[in-house]
Amino acid sequence: MGVLFGLLSALSFGISNAYWKNAARHTDYSFLVLFRGLIAVGIFGLFWLLIVFYGIETTEIINRNASRIDYLNAFLLCCCCSFGLFFFLKSMKYATVSITVALSSVNVFGILTTVYLVGESFSFTYLFAFSFAILGIVLTQKLNWKTSGLQWNKGAIYALLASLFWGVTYPLFKFVSPSIGALPLSFILESCVSFMAFFFVILSKKNIRQKSDSLPLFGKIQLLHYAVLALLLIGGTLFFNLAIQHISVFKLNLVGNFQYIVSVFLAIAFYKERLSMQQILGILLIFLSIASTQYFV
Repeated sequence: MGVLFGLLSALSFGISNAYWKNAARHTDYSFLVLFRGLIAVGIFGLFWLLIVFYGIETTEIINRNASRIDYLNAFLLCCCCSFGLFFFLKSMKYATVSITVALSSVNVFGILTTVYLVGESFSFTYLFAFSFAILGIVLTQKLNWKTSGLQWNKGAIYALLASLFWGVTYPLFKFVSPSIGALPLSFILESCVSFMAFFFVILSKKNIRQKSDSLPLFGKIQLLHYAVLALLLIGGTLFFNLAIQHISVFKLNLVGNFQYIVSVFLAIAFYKERLSMQQILGILLIFLSIASTQYFV
C-alpha cells in the first residue's frame, strides 16, 4: 500500500507541477496558491469533522492520541515546508518547467536530512549522487566554455531554494505523519501555505488592482484552475502522508521519481519546451543522482 500511495502522490504532484504554468497565464501565482489552498483546506477540514463525528477508527488518517506538542511540531514543520512552494513558483517565472522541476528535485538536502535526522544509514553511493547533482546543476545553466564563465538564471536560484526547504522538511514527515495522522497533517500544511499566500497578496496591493482590472479572479477559467490545482494538491499531499507511514524515506523517493518524469514529459508535450543538449545532459545527471541513491544503495 505504501508504494501504491507513493505512486498516486507522484502522479498528482507531477501533473500539478506542469499545470501551474498554464494556470498562471490567467491568474497570478499568489491567487492560485491562495484559492486552491482554501478549497483544499475546506475539503480536508470537512473530512476531518465527518470522521470525528461518525467515530471512524483509523489511526493512519487521524491519530486521536496526538498531543498538543505533536500538533505544534507539525505546525512548525509545515510553516518551514511552505517556503518550498513559494520558491518553486518564483522559479517558474524565470525558468522552464523542465529546469525548475529538475533543480527543485535535487536530493542532496533530502539525503543529508534522511541520514542525520531521520537516522537511515549512509552509503558511499551518496558521494556519487552529490557529484552528479552538482554537475547537473551547472550544466542546466548558461556556460561559456571558452571563458569558463557561468551565467546563473534567477529561476535556478529559486528552484534550488525550493529543493533546500523541501529536502529538509519532507523527510521529517516520517515522524509527524504517524503522530497526528495523514489528514490533520495535510490540513495544517495547506493552511500554512494558504496563510503565506494571503500574506503575499496583502503585501502586493498594487498587483491586486492590476490583476483585477485585466483578469477576473473568479471567472470560469480561474475557478477551473483553482479546482484542478486543489484536487491535485489533495491527492498528492494526502497520499504522500499515507505513504511515508508505510515505507522508508529513500524508498518513497524512489517511487516519487515518477513525478519528475510526468512533469518533464507534460512540459515538452504541451508547452513545446526545447532544451539544449547541455541542459538535457544536466537534467539526466540530476535524475541519475536521484536514481543512484535508490537503486545502488
